[in-house]
Amino acid sequence: MLAFFRRRWFLLCITVVIACGVYAGHEGSQETLSQLKQFIRPSWLTAIVLFLMSLSLNSEHLLSSIRKPGPLFLSLATNIVLLPLIAWALLPLQLTPDFQVGLIIMACVPCTLCGASVWTRRGGGNDGVSLMVTMITNGACFLTVPFWILLITSREIEFDRVQMVTKLFYAAMLPVVVGQILRMNKTIKQFADRITSRLGTVALIFVLFMVLLAAVQTGYGIQTSEVGISLAAVAVVWISCIVVHVGGFFTNLLLGKTFRFHPRDQIASAIAGSQKTLPIAVFVATDASMFGDAGLPSAVFPLLMFHTSQFFIDTILADRHREKYMTSSEPEPVKTEPQPVSACEQ
Repeated sequence: MLAFFRRRWFLLCITVVIACGVYAGHEGSQETLSQLKQFIRPSWLTAIVLFLMSLSLNSEHLLSSIRKPGPLFLSLATNIVLLPLIAWALLPLQLTPDFQVGLIIMACVPCTLCGASVWTRRGGGNDGVSLMVTMITNGACFLTVPFWILLITSREIEFDRVQMVTKLFYAAMLPVVVGQILRMNKTIKQFADRITSRLGTVALIFVLFMVLLAAVQTGYGIQTSEVGISLAAVAVVWISCIVVHVGGFFTNLLLGKTFRFHPRDQIASAIAGSQKTLPIAVFVATDASMFGDAGLPSAVFPLLMFHTSQFFIDTILADRHREKYMTSSEPEPVKTEPQPVSACEQ
């Protein structure tokens, strides 16, 4: 039981935080929500989380993905292009505008900073691919996220495009770059490698604070919504989140087999291409200058659904891939330093 909690503590905690937050928001008042917003600042927390994860991100084994860039390009195309297109196609099925926007945001944000590498390793994959996808998508998200949101929602939603780009640059790209620059110092790199697990744990605690704010906002949005949120709307958007993730995963995997990628590259490309990060998504959905003024308080709900679902699903898919390919043949050695799962299930 203790071993299970150590490996799944983040998923268990995020489930409890979401449930308690939604209940508190539903039963709370505008004053309670305002006080929580003063304490939890998504832009600052996002920057801290991305900096800590970037500082612990071992980028020394990226050359393998550059020498054979096919899996890398396929994963980037899946993450940046395919998933937003799938979400776009599913928009007419959504029963509330909030869930439409939430689904778009989740499909547009970059790959998870650490989760992709963790699940790639779990599946016996080449985490050089997942690391490169992580760095590129997070570094470019200040351009890609506003592009897709503008393209898909420009007729329905008004938001400050310049401010969105600027805030994403400072909150998302800059911390990642600074973290990797600091790793160039040998002393800092060795220190960060020694405390990788602790850095990951601290980062995930900050993520839980962001999830708490998102959940409280969701609960308060349900309470004050004039339209109301039905169980049917929740079911439809949750199924849509799963379709976006699983659709991207299997499309990537099938293309990888068609292009005759090595099984290690196939699973790495599929996982990194289909996973999405929560901190940036919550930041975009909850920052008042982006969507708060648009009157979409429940847009964060699909973010929580997608994020929680993807790790349960990828655990099954990664284990099946490892059993199918890695136990029946001698795979190429993966030259990576082991990283505790419990510290990186982000």
